Amino acid sequence: MTTLMRYDPFREALSLRNAMDQLFAQSFVRPNWGSSTSAGRGVTMDVLETEQGYQVRVGLPGVKPEDLDLSVQQNTLTIKGQFRSSVKPDQQVNWLVQEISEGSFERSITFPKPIDADKIDTSFEQGVLSITVPLSEASRPKKISITGGQPKQVTVEAGKQ
Repeated sequence: MTTLMRYDPFREALSLRNAMDQLFAQSFVRPNWGSSTSAGRGVTMDVLETEQGYQVRVGLPGVKPEDLDLSVQQNTLTIKGQFRSSVKPDQQVNWLVQEISEGSFERSITFPKPIDADKIDTSFEQGVLSITVPLSEASRPKKISITGGQPKQVTVEAGKQ
């Protein structure tokens, strides 16, 4: 049995428009979306500044601490890592949705003030990497105390030095 459909010349044009919209969004709005070579793919980061330094939180769900590499060069902190797939290469699967892909990532942040790289502290809990980056002593604000009292008077006698 054959089903007859009425010819609609705009049906194909609409799907072409959807394809162009998707291409535009992937190229300009979300560049490298879903690409395994994207530098910061799937990595979210919060950075805040305190009087003591900086607090960095990086969302890394499914990443193990041993798959991370942190490095500091001057005032730039770089986080590199690897997302690994839970599907073994020899497994035959039929994907219904695949939005979490494996691959490497890299994120860097350059701090505006000098940091003390020797005192950086890290912790990794429930897929969140927390990094405490202290300021160097030279760039920390200094409190200067003011002492009270009478100013010293210097008496100079005429003709004597």
